[in-house]
Amino acid sequence: MRLVEFLTEENNTQLARHYTDVLNTRYRPEGIPLKITTHLVDQINNTRNSPPINLGEIVDFFSKLLLKKKKILQELPDGSSLQVVDLESDIHIPFIKSQGILVAATIMRGEMRRSAQRKVAI
Repeated sequence: MRLVEFLTEENNTQLARHYTDVLNTRYRPEGIPLKITTHLVDQINNTRNSPPINLGEIVDFFSKLLLKKKKILQELPDGSSLQVVDLESDIHIPFIKSQGILVAATIMRGEMRRSAQRKVAI
């Protein structure tokens, strides 16, 4: 691994932790602890996302998700998965509930090849 790749990877790990902390200030009081993976942060700038996903769209996605689907998130059983689709931006984020934490695994604009057990639109 080249130094530039390592620095980028380390930066994305820090960003994932930061996004997790920021989102948890809003989600944890609702009983929905959340985790953003480094893989999700890596995929935000993937060239397949056309147009590129911007931070405003991500903020909007998570705001709408909590507003519209809070009960579904609260009741999701451990070991279950759920793919959330923002119909306005066409952003898809699959979530996995593991040990009581809702994990946002990746992000993509457009249809994902592998789908979760259940899809929910916001």
